[in-house]
Amino acid sequence: MANTTDTVMAKQERRVRAQWKGNCKVELKARSLAWMADEPKAAGGEDAGPTPREMALGALAACVTIVTHKVAEDLKFRYSDQSIEVRGTADPRGAKDADNGISPNFDHVQVKITLVTDEPEERVAELKRQHKGRCPISALFRESGCGLEEEWIVKRP
Repeated sequence: MANTTDTVMAKQERRVRAQWKGNCKVELKARSLAWMADEPKAAGGEDAGPTPREMALGALAACVTIVTHKVAEDLKFRYSDQSIEVRGTADPRGAKDADNGISPNFDHVQVKITLVTDEPEERVAELKRQHKGRCPISALFRESGCGLEEEWIVKRP
């Protein structure tokens, strides 16, 4: 008989609060943490923090990094370093007019994952497979239809 804690887990709620601070500046809070979102000066902001789109890409980069680490722990997969670069493109006209038929969503997002490991290729393949099924922010981007592309670069020490 399966352990019920393995098959049924309570859903976890996450909460972020936002407070407008004037112009395009927004203070965000989660747990005991606070940070700012803003637009660049050229877009009418004060450049006091990343844009919401940059935060979305940052959330993806952070999630990929953390999930890679967690999967590696579970698989007892050894690596000495990882770095992530995320790039996204979107048509800025989509955020300017709801009636123009242009999506405000990213149309393409590329994630480049560089991993330093001496693990054999079949173990790397298992890490990638597990990662794809476990990264919630990757799934969010993938399911948005934005054309998420992952490139894994394995470097040998």
